[in-house]
Amino acid sequence: MKIIKNIIISYWFKEINYNPAKRVNELEDEINSIFHAPVMFNDDKLLNNISIPRIQCISPDNKYLFTMSLVNAFLSINISDDINYDELILLINNNIQLFYDILKNTYGVSILYSSIKVELVDDDKNAKEKLIKLFNLSKNNYEDLSIKRGIIKEDYYINYIQTYAKEYNFNVKRDNTTTEQDLFDRSMITSLSEAECAKEFLLTVIEINDRYSYNRDKNYESSKDSIRGMIIELKEILNKKLYDKI
Repeated sequence: MKIIKNIIISYWFKEINYNPAKRVNELEDEINSIFHAPVMFNDDKLLNNISIPRIQCISPDNKYLFTMSLVNAFLSINISDDINYDELILLINNNIQLFYDILKNTYGVSILYSSIKVELVDDDKNAKEKLIKLFNLSKNNYEDLSIKRGIIKEDYYINYIQTYAKEYNFNVKRDNTTTEQDLFDRSMITSLSEAECAKEFLLTVIEINDRYSYNRDKNYESSKDSIRGMIIELKEILNKKLYDKI
C-alpha cells in the first residue's frame, strides 16, 4: 500500500534584484499561521550565488519547510499522518495558492512556472519484481532499479520516477558530538555484511509543472488557473494510478 510521505511545491520567478531578507518582517506576518518561530535569513550582498537560500523557516512541528532564493521558492510538507488522496489534494491546493499569493503580494515577483511533486512510499519486499514485471524488463539481477518517464500533456510536463530501494540499519558508533554527516560517512565505510536490511520499498515520485508553457512562450507566467489545472491533472493521476501504467 502506497503511503504519502512528502509534498514539494516550487515556484520559479525572474531574478529579483534585492535580498528578500529585506522584507522578512512582512513575510513573517504573512506566514505566521504556519511558521511561529522567527524566519532565518542570509543578508549576504547580491548578485552571485543566486540559488543559495536567503530565507528559510521551519514550522514548530517540523512539518513545513520554506526556503527562498533570488530565483525560486520551495515549500516542503512532510506527511506523518495517514491521509487519502482527496485530503492530499486539498492540502496541496490550500498551500500552493497561499504561497503563490504571498510571493506575489510580498515580493511582487513574476512567477514563470510552478511545480507540484508528490512522493509515495510502498514498503514491499517484492517491489523490484513488480517494477521488472510492469516494464517487461528482461533481467532480474538488478541491485538498484530506477525508471523515469517524462511526458507532455496539454500545457504541462509530467514526470514519473519509480525507484526500488533498500534501507539498512548500520551499527555505527555515535555520541553527543556525532553529526548526521558523520553517521553518513561512517555508514559508507561499513560493509553491508555488518548491517541489517531494515526494509525494501518502492519510491514513487509524481511531478507536474507548467514549464512546458513557459518554454513555448517566454512571456508566460503561472496563474491561479494554470495551478488549478495542474491540481486537477494530479488528482486524475492519483485516482487512476496512472503512475503504474505505461
